[in-house]
Amino acid sequence: MLREHLDLAAHALRLRLRIGPTDRAGRVLAGAAPVVLGLLAGFCLWGLQSELPWVVRQIHGPHPVRRIGYVLYVAAGSVPWVLALAAAAVGRWWLTRALGLGGTVLGFGILLAFGPMTTMFLFGQPVFWTILGAVVLLAPPTLLDRSARAGREATAVAVTFAAVMIASQSSGLWVYFTGSTILHMYVSWPLFAAAAVLLGHLAGEHRDRHRAVGAGLAGALWLTPGLLDEHITRHTLTTWVAGYVLLVALTVALAMGIRMIRRARPGESADPA
Repeated sequence: MLREHLDLAAHALRLRLRIGPTDRAGRVLAGAAPVVLGLLAGFCLWGLQSELPWVVRQIHGPHPVRRIGYVLYVAAGSVPWVLALAAAAVGRWWLTRALGLGGTVLGFGILLAFGPMTTMFLFGQPVFWTILGAVVLLAPPTLLDRSARAGREATAVAVTFAAVMIASQSSGLWVYFTGSTILHMYVSWPLFAAAAVLLGHLAGEHRDRHRAVGAGLAGALWLTPGLLDEHITRHTLTTWVAGYVLLVALTVALAMGIRMIRRARPGESADPA
């Protein structure tokens, strides 16, 4: 009964916001949700690997309550999204949305209980999580791709993101922008991942423009921390946005070229006899 009431409430909200299954915005959100989920889960996998061991070792140091609270905050904001990816990989998107909602609410609760114990670019950041989580929660469930291919795509995005971040951190490839400890790969790789999914939707045999726009939106949303962090200069943010716009333009041009080559092949391979 609770699930039915939640589905009804979510459906009514989508109709109010004009993001239902028959709306273009709803189709775009359905295309963005798997990419956003993959990026979120990949970020969480990297964070769990890099942050939790250090924090657990420091629990016996000064202010143990705050450190324990940080452990709970990190776990509550990250573990549900990893489990949500596993649910989406087997086509259980209702469980994905439930886990995402639970992780967001639980993360907020622990944050209020123990105070702000994290910086902008460590995980569980409430505003960033809410913006990305809203895409997953509000995407029309009837339009979400439950195929094995879509599950593998989201999982590949997550695993590759985590692997790239772990390799960058272990090799010491840290890049500093105006004092903020931000990995260059943290910003650049999600944009390339979104562009790769965009290319697949535009250059594939069954082109889907709405899902392609959704993939592009997923990459653009990953730039939102730059709008929220006071340490990021306007020049840096402008460079990120301009670079992503150029990347999307090159991806669209490449997709058009692939489709033109594909159209020309049947005529060239025809047998003269």
